[in-house]
Amino acid sequence: MSFAATLGLVLFSFYALTSVLLSVAVAVAWRAGLGRTIESSSGLLAMRLLPAGGAVLLVLTVVLPVFLAYEPRQESEAVGPLIVALALLASLILGDAVRRGSRAWIAARRLLQSIAPAGRWRAAGAGEVEIVDIAAPIVAIVGGWRPRIIAAQRVVAACTREEFRQIVAHETAHLSVRDNLKLLLLVASPDALAWAPQGAALEKRWRAAAEFAADERAAGSDRRKRIELASAIIKVARISSAVDRPLTALGMAAALDDVEGRVQRLLAPAPAAGRTDGLKRLALCALSIPLAALPLYAPIHRCIEALVACGH
Repeated sequence: MSFAATLGLVLFSFYALTSVLLSVAVAVAWRAGLGRTIESSSGLLAMRLLPAGGAVLLVLTVVLPVFLAYEPRQESEAVGPLIVALALLASLILGDAVRRGSRAWIAARRLLQSIAPAGRWRAAGAGEVEIVDIAAPIVAIVGGWRPRIIAAQRVVAACTREEFRQIVAHETAHLSVRDNLKLLLLVASPDALAWAPQGAALEKRWRAAAEFAADERAAGSDRRKRIELASAIIKVARISSAVDRPLTALGMAAALDDVEGRVQRLLAPAPAAGRTDGLKRLALCALSIPLAALPLYAPIHRCIEALVACGH
């Protein structure tokens, strides 16, 4: 097999192997209760994206440089069945991620195409929302790459002006940190964890944590705003309870996840601001992996060679 074809097989196979191993590690950690101790949305996002992100990092910054540095380009190399099987597994993982992402994107696009705009609403400091003529009592951000805030007319009618202002402020808080783009990454994450129940559980926990964080950014420590937002969440949840039609996978509804818990938090004193440097430490740790692997290039190349020849 040519150098280029062998390189492709090596990269795909190591992606599959690393992704599966990290998916198993995250699933085991979740079952052991480690994941339930993480409360921040950023921490839960990092945990869910670890298998795919870790696999990409190791393949591009360790496996690829090792192969290019040590593998002779003039020689044709025979490969065994194991590396081919792993490469096929990687193709399956990536193909399923594309399928999930495409299905969610198409569903969001169809929803946006099916609604009839009835006007726009805007208030200073709260953001802009598109009022739509739709039977379902939706108020949510819909879309991944270019999200829009939409609200059904019956939601506007059910809330007071100040309550609706806080609902829009909540959705604007999601937009400010690109929560819908993060949701798209979760839905279409190319890893084996997507096939395990722990993957769905992590996504659900992230949604709830993201809602808590958006509530805090929207209302802050202002007692009046917190009460108005809590009241609005209750009203939207009440009129939404009779609707069977689920929101698209790329939509974050204002009153869908843990309504009772969110209302209790809003009515309690505002929590102190937490530390936000966890992701920075994780990024520094990730960047140190290629440097730590430099002295191990020779043994890593021997492992690559063993994998390529396994079963031949």
